[in-house]
Amino acid sequence: QELNDEKFSSEEVGYIPSAPPISWAVEESGETKPASIQVSEASDTISARGTSHAVVSYDACVRLCLHAREKGCMEARMFLENECALLREAFGVKEHLSLSEEEMLVSQSSQAPHEGVAPKPKKNIGKMIVQIWHVKTDLDAAPTGNGILYVEPSLKKIEKLRVHFSNIATRISSKWRALKKINLRAKEKHLCRLRLKSSTVDDAAVIMKSGSDEEGHVFFPDSHEDDLIVEIFESNGKEFGRALVPLAKATEVSAYSLSWESVFREPGHQLVGKIQIHFDYSASSDDNSHLKGCSVAETVAYDLVLEKALKMQCFQQRKLLLHGSWKWLLEEFASYYGISDVYTKLTYLTYVMDVATPTSDCLHLVHDLLAPVIMKVNGKATLSHQENWILNEIKNQTEQILKLVFENYKSLDESSFSGMNDVVSSATGVPAPALAPAVKVYMLLHDILSPKDQSNLCHYFQVGAKKRSRMHMGETDEFVTNNNDPNFWDPSSMSSAYKKMTMVCKNVKNEIYTDIEIHNQYILPSFIDLPNLSASIYSTDLRNRLRTFLAAFPPSGPSPGVAELVIATVEFQRDLSSWNIGPIQAGVDAKELFHQYIMIWIQDRRLSLLESCNLDKVQWGGVRTQHSTTPFVDEMYTRLNETIQDYQVIISRWPKYIFVLESAIADVEKAIVEALEKQYANVLSPLKENLPPKKPYVVPDELGILLNTMKRMLDVLGSNIEAQFKAWSSSCIPTDGGNVAPGDLLSEVTVMLRAKFRSYLQAVVEKLVQNATTLKKILQDSKGSGLHCAFSKESVGESDMHNLKEQLTNTLNNLHSVCATHVFIALSRGYWDRMGEIVLSFLENKTENRAWYKGPRVVVSMLDDTFAAEMQKLLGDSLREQDLEPPRSVVELRWILCKENA
Repeated sequence: QELNDEKFSSEEVGYIPSAPPISWAVEESGETKPASIQVSEASDTISARGTSHAVVSYDACVRLCLHAREKGCMEARMFLENECALLREAFGVKEHLSLSEEEMLVSQSSQAPHEGVAPKPKKNIGKMIVQIWHVKTDLDAAPTGNGILYVEPSLKKIEKLRVHFSNIATRISSKWRALKKINLRAKEKHLCRLRLKSSTVDDAAVIMKSGSDEEGHVFFPDSHEDDLIVEIFESNGKEFGRALVPLAKATEVSAYSLSWESVFREPGHQLVGKIQIHFDYSASSDDNSHLKGCSVAETVAYDLVLEKALKMQCFQQRKLLLHGSWKWLLEEFASYYGISDVYTKLTYLTYVMDVATPTSDCLHLVHDLLAPVIMKVNGKATLSHQENWILNEIKNQTEQILKLVFENYKSLDESSFSGMNDVVSSATGVPAPALAPAVKVYMLLHDILSPKDQSNLCHYFQVGAKKRSRMHMGETDEFVTNNNDPNFWDPSSMSSAYKKMTMVCKNVKNEIYTDIEIHNQYILPSFIDLPNLSASIYSTDLRNRLRTFLAAFPPSGPSPGVAELVIATVEFQRDLSSWNIGPIQAGVDAKELFHQYIMIWIQDRRLSLLESCNLDKVQWGGVRTQHSTTPFVDEMYTRLNETIQDYQVIISRWPKYIFVLESAIADVEKAIVEALEKQYANVLSPLKENLPPKKPYVVPDELGILLNTMKRMLDVLGSNIEAQFKAWSSSCIPTDGGNVAPGDLLSEVTVMLRAKFRSYLQAVVEKLVQNATTLKKILQDSKGSGLHCAFSKESVGESDMHNLKEQLTNTLNNLHSVCATHVFIALSRGYWDRMGEIVLSFLENKTENRAWYKGPRVVVSMLDDTFAAEMQKLLGDSLREQDLEPPRSVVELRWILCKENA
């Protein structure tokens, strides 16, 4: 139907009762403010309703500017210069107006080659939003057709209303954007440069990514005969090809179209792919109808003026604000012709929402435009049906933008054209500039005291945290999904896997810390506890991923990579507690995650070390170390110390594992002693025999190695380990009611080892004393052999004393050759003491006979001199003064002899 066939009330078309109506032709009333503009019958020469609207709007703007100039307004001059050339160009009505003689001559000369052909009137074809959905570089996979899919409203009346009211396009556009989100887009994205063929200005081109969530770019084409040129570039910046799309194809009807176009590469015009383009076209006129004359709504004229103003100022994403003379024109137009303030703001918002981005400038503008409208609505002001409908549509679109902001509150980027950061980056503690205005807009549209609205806002941030969490967990997806691949089990892959998992723990902790910093900026409403809200999601997801990861890559021990993961997990749990994050059910519990693995590690290490103590596993070979000990023991204690160092990271964080580790090490130490006894059984068995020796006993080398080894275990190797466990006791809570403390089990092993060592020393001394027959003979013969007479050369005792002294010297040399210093001193002093005991035993029951005292006195003196001299000779400066002090039996002998003299 044509406009004159339908009657609309002022309420339906958005009239303001006090506004002066605009009609089709100008009355020369002489009034300053025109009451109406009437159309003459000559309007039949204008073939398109859109062009007629443009002429009427142009005329209204001219009258407005003339009126403003009379008041001395400077802004109006720009539009009136050169016979309103700027307005004629903007509204595209130049060819429909009367031309001067000069202009006619120029026009005729330009038409000379085509004489006889009447020029077609230039049409205003409205607004078109273009989006690049998909680029196919594989020709086989690309669709073969170039057909257009049209989705038209089902009600004819709504279709006609949409022709008159451009805001209908906003409604369908929002529906279509909701529908297109289910479209499966390619993962790879190409940069595309879009421009109209008729454009000669580089700034008119726009860059967008295929398959992105951008709202698209708005074009205001002047002609159906224009073409859209799309240049496609690869990720490296190299041009892939270009597509040429005739606009007549996308604007044949007012509809939404989805088209596959061919991509060619020059030179050679080679077909290289397909590109899927979405057109959202909104016509400002119906090309198939003619106007016979009727009233035109001021809002329709205002819509057209706004559209032209936006086009002239290159309105697009990140360039949303009107400024300068065009802003003045719109404001004056609305004021002059009585367009309501609500309608002007809502109409402007429809364009803003078409290209809205989650950025601070966009959201501030949305808030500034919406706030007065919402205040009027809350103040019980009555809006027209059209204004109410537009407001509801804008609310729905705004909600989608707010959702985008809140669900991506850490991925917003003001420097990006789309407002979103396409590159995954670490979170920072600085809130995105868009967050504060987004909260203001949300509070403007919602009752912030309503539990439902509070829950919805919290839900947005929960979704945002889940997105970030999923992004971080995705860093380790390859390790939990491809663990059946044998290549994943080599050491380098395992190390890489644990490093990535450790980094995930640190990154997730950083996410929570940045939420705390954002929360401390007091941008969000008080009912949103962002740190606790996000921490419950991050901690739960991290715990589940750690459990899955450890099951896929079970750690075999506390290697450096595993230790780093343990530390990262413990610090994650500790820091959350220190940040006053409440307990999280099913959240990260480091000890619970690693407990079973730690127990297995310790048991496996225990079994491995015990296995190494088997005689068939030890390479004895008669080799000795620089300490005259067996290398086996040094190697075993080196491994024990490595074990303690490996578990330092575990013990320092969970002291209760001290007892498990200590029990394992104590078992290994016992096994080491048993292995030594078995290996040196052939030199130990003679020590247990009480048979008199057939020849003087000589300490074998192997026995010396055994004794040296046991002494080193007592003084150095074992004591170091025991000291380490006792140092841990201050940080450990004793078990079993405090009956057991760290180091107790190792102390028991030390006591056992010391008892064995002493028994072996005593046995060696006893074997050496069995050679003391000469001493006993000297003592028995001392009363009648002339010992009391200075031992003359002819006396028999002199020879015996010489033999005894030689025997002592040879024994000490033998001990020194096979024993380490401390063992040599212990054996020498034990031997010395035992010889003194023989003399002391001889004097028992002979205290009344002073004649028996002379021989022992001489023997004791000789023993003291010989042991002291030989030990000094063999050890030199390494001999301590207390090592030369007489042993207990000799001290007792001297006391008895001194008493006898007194």
